[in-house]
Amino acid sequence: MAAGAPDGESVRDGTDGKGDPATPVLAYPLDYTFKVMGLAGEDFPEHARSLVVRAAGGAPLLRVAVRPSAAGKYQSVSVVVRLASEEQRRAVYQALHDDGRVVYYL
Repeated sequence: MAAGAPDGESVRDGTDGKGDPATPVLAYPLDYTFKVMGLAGEDFPEHARSLVVRAAGGAPLLRVAVRPSAAGKYQSVSVVVRLASEEQRRAVYQALHDDGRVVYYL
């Protein structure tokens, strides 16, 4: 186990020095990319886009990019939005986690 770090500083093991995961330091507002993977379908990119925008409380949508997997079974949808707060970011990740069509997200 790594030696403790002063409050608010991360140590090499990715914790805050007390064993709790370190919280990333992000300065808001910021442009944030959510990558959402799911089974390929004509409506999946729109589904992923709407999940992110709705969960982020109508945060401005900046870009959407879609890439199919090599075999074409899955799609990766990158949705870039302008977030105003950490609460918006967490709400989007919770919505992605709860959605049955989302296979994986970053």
